[in-house]
Amino acid sequence: MDVLIPKLQTKNLRRARDAAAYQLYRAAQEWDLVDPILIKDRQDLKSEHKWRDHIEPYYHQIKNLITFCRRLPVTLLADDVGLGKTISAGLVASELMSRNRISKFLVVCPKLLMPQWKEELESKFGIPGVLAIGKELLEAEVPEGGGAVITTYQSARMYLSVLGQAGFEMLVLDEAHKLRNLYGTNQSPQVAQQFRDALAARMFKYVLMLTATPIHNRLWDIYSLVDLLAVARGHQNPFGSEGIFARTFIADNRTEARHLNPQMREAFRSVVYGYMSRIRRADANLHFPERIVQLYRVDPSVEELELIRLIAGPIQNLNRLAQISILQALVSSPHALLAQLKHMARNKTVPQGLAESVEQVVGRIRVTAKLKGLATLVDRLKTDHPERWRVVVFTTRRETQTTIEAFLGERGITCGLINGDSGERNQRTIAKFKKPVPEIHAIVSTEAGSEGVNLQAANVLVNFDLPWNPMIVEQRIGRIQRLASAHASVCIVNIILRGTFEEYIVGRLMEKLQMACHAIGDIEAILEASGMEDEDQDGTADGTAFIEKIRQLVVASLAGKNVETATRMAEKSITDAKVELQSQEKNIDAMLGGMDEDRDTIPYPHLPRAMKSMEPEAFVLAALASLGTQFTPESDGTYVSERDGRIDRICFDEAHASNAVLYWPGIPAFSRLASRIAANSLHRVQDIDEKPAARAEVMAREWIDSFGGSFRGAQIQGVERS
Repeated sequence: MDVLIPKLQTKNLRRARDAAAYQLYRAAQEWDLVDPILIKDRQDLKSEHKWRDHIEPYYHQIKNLITFCRRLPVTLLADDVGLGKTISAGLVASELMSRNRISKFLVVCPKLLMPQWKEELESKFGIPGVLAIGKELLEAEVPEGGGAVITTYQSARMYLSVLGQAGFEMLVLDEAHKLRNLYGTNQSPQVAQQFRDALAARMFKYVLMLTATPIHNRLWDIYSLVDLLAVARGHQNPFGSEGIFARTFIADNRTEARHLNPQMREAFRSVVYGYMSRIRRADANLHFPERIVQLYRVDPSVEELELIRLIAGPIQNLNRLAQISILQALVSSPHALLAQLKHMARNKTVPQGLAESVEQVVGRIRVTAKLKGLATLVDRLKTDHPERWRVVVFTTRRETQTTIEAFLGERGITCGLINGDSGERNQRTIAKFKKPVPEIHAIVSTEAGSEGVNLQAANVLVNFDLPWNPMIVEQRIGRIQRLASAHASVCIVNIILRGTFEEYIVGRLMEKLQMACHAIGDIEAILEASGMEDEDQDGTADGTAFIEKIRQLVVASLAGKNVETATRMAEKSITDAKVELQSQEKNIDAMLGGMDEDRDTIPYPHLPRAMKSMEPEAFVLAALASLGTQFTPESDGTYVSERDGRIDRICFDEAHASNAVLYWPGIPAFSRLASRIAANSLHRVQDIDEKPAARAEVMAREWIDSFGGSFRGAQIQGVERS
């Protein structure tokens, strides 16, 4: 039988020249060691100094961070919608970066959420984010100090094999339910299968999944997600094979898979709890404002009705994208419609004559019906709250934004704009808007204000025009209807042209969706359950099918067809979807419970705190000096360093890091320095048994004393030690 002898690793050591050199080397070895991630409570966090001035996380968000660190290296956070899973993910990334575990990570999310991820990571955690789709992913680089690359499922899927070699230490999968159809279907989606292969290949050291809907309607959803998490850990699926899972846990037939075997509920939960954390709104005990939706109908002028008649015929012969653009511009404002048609006429998409006819009508309009309606709303707000009233007005069109700003200005109302042109100006506008007594009472925003911007100082939102994509509408509402808002309720006012397709098609369906989404919390799930959404090749629902439904109804109504029955059926499908999803939510609660982990039952190792022989500042100065760097201290706690003709400034306090290189444990510069000194491989051998003969005589005396003898002397022939 052959015996496998392990190959010994060897390292050449150099003798330390003096005690100081060895002391520095020893300190470098201590600082170069990886600290175990042991977090019992907030006191054990190493990242708090990075975010405490920008955000005060809720208890459940800190708990999510601790849960992830206890379940390293993978976890699924399945908190209810609105509980801030993005913040939980930012806390996880910040903590791992502070512990020098990761520097570069990949965030995969629906395209619509990419700007929000970038804004949240940068503004709250100081983590730079790079947006990249398609081939941009191949060149995407983060700053030297680390950061995130943010992309879509489709883009990540296309380049997964390359991304595995790009140095990403962590993968964050937002809306991870996109990958839940791996099992229990005739053919699993390509995107889900490719991500499973990447996780099984251990391409990422850490994996964090986020979803509010771990189960859509079948137990196979949970089986699929647990399978992904298990292979990312290098484990087999703890539920066993598909056949074992079906026989053991599914109470109805394998295809339906809607009901859990009640006798296996505890076994089911014990598996899921090992991979997933789920906190419900009720568990978090946080206030989420009520949503009040109002259709505010205004009577269109004769000229506005004439504009509708002018485009009703020509629009029938245009392609769907042109139809949507014109119709949405029409209900936004006459100026938006005119700008749209002039642009299309230049491109010969519509006849020049149509643009000219519209221009003549627009020239006769002084104040639109919607502007008059907005004025009435504002007057009511001013009466109710003379000093502290605030309103956010959303529009899809820049021309309309300019018109609203001018109109409010003429009425003496302080007004600020948010659009995609100026991030700095947007922030100044929001700061003035948020003051206890606001300097700006109204914000008029394009969709740029619905991406990652906190406007919860207001509790009145006006949709001056309604996008046909309900996900964009929900993003708008999400700017003011936020967790732990100071307001008991938020009012969503949709201004609608009475007696037009905007009232009896768009307004009706959007109002139904807005209320259903408030009850359920997941607009995608509602659209999917109502049959008005199909996932695209990205595995992402994007509102396209719903937009198409509205387009068909509106174009048909402009052609003189009766669309009342079809519209009523669409309304009913939304109501039915809401009822179905509420039933499913009860089912999920019965299956999973709150999953509120009892910390006291989890063994927590108490390791002694690792003591360092040199403090960080003393170590850095000694280490750089050993490399030939000369220092000149400055009064503000920084140093001017000079080496090989290069002059830098270094500091040991984040307050000075804007104009000096920060050296502190967990910072890349500090880690690189510790690793460099530790690589010197010094040694200092000291014989701790310097006088073995004398020690042998003492041992002889002690032996004789042990049986009462009298020691007279000892003759040492020789000493050997092994």
